[in-house]
Amino acid sequence: MKNKKFIIAAMCMTLSASTFAQELSFKDKTLEERIGYSNNNNEDSIKIGRSNVSLFQQSLANQDWAGAYENFSWLIKNAPFAINGIYTQGPFMFYNLIKNEQDKEKKLKYFNEMMSLFDARQKNIDVINTFANTTSTLGDVLSVKAEYYNWTAPVVEGSAYTLNKAYANFSDAIKMVNEQGGREITGTFLHTFFLVSDAMYKSAPNALREQYLQDYLDSKDACERMLQLAKEAKEAGDEERAKKLVATYDAPLAAIEQAFSESGAADSAQIVKIYTKKLEDYKADKNKLNSALTVMAQNDCDNTDIYYQYAEAAYSIEPTYTSAIGLAQKAQRDGEAEKMLEYYEKALELSSSDANRGIICLNISNSLIKSKSFTGALTYAERAIQYNADLAGKAYLKEANVYTQLGQYKDAIEYCTKAADSDITVSGTANRLKENIQRVQANQAANDKARREYEEYIARQKAEEEFWTRAAKK
Repeated sequence: MKNKKFIIAAMCMTLSASTFAQELSFKDKTLEERIGYSNNNNEDSIKIGRSNVSLFQQSLANQDWAGAYENFSWLIKNAPFAINGIYTQGPFMFYNLIKNEQDKEKKLKYFNEMMSLFDARQKNIDVINTFANTTSTLGDVLSVKAEYYNWTAPVVEGSAYTLNKAYANFSDAIKMVNEQGGREITGTFLHTFFLVSDAMYKSAPNALREQYLQDYLDSKDACERMLQLAKEAKEAGDEERAKKLVATYDAPLAAIEQAFSESGAADSAQIVKIYTKKLEDYKADKNKLNSALTVMAQNDCDNTDIYYQYAEAAYSIEPTYTSAIGLAQKAQRDGEAEKMLEYYEKALELSSSDANRGIICLNISNSLIKSKSFTGALTYAERAIQYNADLAGKAYLKEANVYTQLGQYKDAIEYCTKAADSDITVSGTANRLKENIQRVQANQAANDKARREYEEYIARQKAEEEFWTRAAKK
C-alpha cells in the first residue's frame, strides 16, 4: 500500500439484464418503466413492483428487517433496476438480519446474498448510475463492501473470513478510488481499515512492519487532509461543514494514533533493522529512498547512521528537501553547525513556493525538537508562519511541544490555545495536549502540596522531640 493517496470521499443471484449492463440507460425513466423493463411491461408485475418498493422502504424505516427482506427478494429477482435503494440500503438490511439471526445456516445464507448483492452492484454500476439520484464509482462500492465484510464475516460460520481477505478488500477499494475517484472516504472507513492493518501486523510483526508503518502514515495523512478541508470550509464561512468534518475525522485520527502508539511498531531498533536490509535494493530508487526517510523521521529513527545513509543516497540522485534535512541532521550530529544551517537553507531553496517553504520550516522545527535544539525549533516554527500564515496553528503547536518539554507549562498552554484558535485542523490535538499538561500540573501541585505537608509534619515532629528531650533533662 506504499505511497497511496486516499481520495476525498464515502445470493447467488443473476440480474436478468446484466448481460446488457453496458448498453442500458434508464435516464429520465419512471419507476414503472424501470420495473416494466424486466417484466415486458406487464401491468400486474408493475403494480406488484410498485407495492414492493413502497413496502421495502416502509419496512426499512420501521426496522422490520424480515419484512424488508421479503420485498427485497421480489425486487432483486423481478425488478433489479426499480430503485437504487436495493443496492444502497440492502446491505444494511442484511447486516441487521445477520446480527439478529441465531440459525447458523440462515446467517450464512444472508451473508452470501449480501456479498452477491455487492457483486451485482459492481457489475451493473453504470446502469444503476443512469437513474440513481447520487452516482457512485466502483471505488465507492468496494469501500462499502470492505466495511460490511469486516463487520459481518467474522461472526458468520462458514464465511471463510480471513484477515488477509479483509485487508485485500480495503486495499482494492483504496486502489480503485485512486484510479477512478469517488466520494469522501469516511473517518470510519479509515479507522476500520487501520484496525484491520493493526490486526494483520500483530499476526506477523516482523514480516508486516513496513507495510503497517506505511498504512499508518497513509491513514493519518488522509485524516489530516480532510481536516484541512474543514479549515478551508471555516475560512469560507461554512461553519456547519467545518464542524461536520472535524467531528468525522478528528476522533478517527486520535484513535489511529493511539492504536499505532500501543502497537509497538515504532520500535526504532526494528525499523532500523528493516531499512538496513533494504538499503542496497533501494539505492537506485529516489522515491523509495525518500519514502524510507519519511518513515524513519516520523518514527524517531532520524538520528541513526542508516537514516543518514539513506539521506546521502537520495541526495546524490536528486536533492530534495527530505534528503537535505537528513544531511542537516547528520551535520548537526557531527558538530558542523555551519553545514547544518547550509543544508536546512538548501531544503528551503528546493521548494518553489512560500507555502511549501512554510511546511519545510515545520519539518525542520520538528527535527530540531527531536534533537533538543529548542531555540532553533522555535525559530523555524516562527519562520513557517512568515512564509505561510495559514500554518500558524501548526507552528504554535510545535512551540507548545517545545515549552512542554522545557517544563514551561504556562507558555505551553498558551500556545496550545493559540494553535486551537488559529487552526481547526489541529484543534483536537492541541486541546488534548493542553488537557495532558493540565493533568501534569494538577499532579505536580498535588505532589508539591503533599511534600509541603510532609515537611511540615517532620518539622512538628522534630520540634516535639526537642521539647520532650529538654523536659527530660530538667
